[in-house]
Amino acid sequence: RVATQIYTSVQRASQIVGDLLDLTRCQMGPGIPVKRTEVDLAPICERIVEEIRAFHPASNIVFEAKAQALGSFDGPRMEQVFSNIISNAVQHGDAQLPITVELATRAETVVFTVRNGGNPISADVLPFIFNPMGRFSQRSVIEHGPTEGLGLGLFIASEIVTSHQGLIEVESDLASGTVFRATLPVR
Repeated sequence: RVATQIYTSVQRASQIVGDLLDLTRCQMGPGIPVKRTEVDLAPICERIVEEIRAFHPASNIVFEAKAQALGSFDGPRMEQVFSNIISNAVQHGDAQLPITVELATRAETVVFTVRNGGNPISADVLPFIFNPMGRFSQRSVIEHGPTEGLGLGLFIASEIVTSHQGLIEVESDLASGTVFRATLPVR
């Protein structure tokens, strides 16, 4: 048990350092670098879903990939996108409702969608949801606590999608829930 706690703490610290490095790269240069190779995103996404299920066994995460999602992508960076967005849904969604993760191929694109129920993101926050400074407020520290992370996950996901010449969007309302959608060209 102690070894697991130490491992989890080291992973969290490593993630925070990695997030800060990515933030610095974005602020000082052309964005997050990607190294593209021919890869199928479906098994990568499925593995990330399984990891998040293991860390959050009470969450009901439903994964759906109807076909391969082959293309020229940076696999490790796309793992970050999948992990950050799904983890965000687990953290902010209603734990009683399922989180739906879908990976689909449409025309010359791969579309990654995460939907969760719960309180919608307020309309005044939506335009700034991918802002790297969105969590740096006293209210945020009080609400989430000091060990919650830096709140850079959505920003980093957005930058990685942009580095792939893709588009990331969010919609949120009480009836439909919150939907994050990343659309990436396969080439």
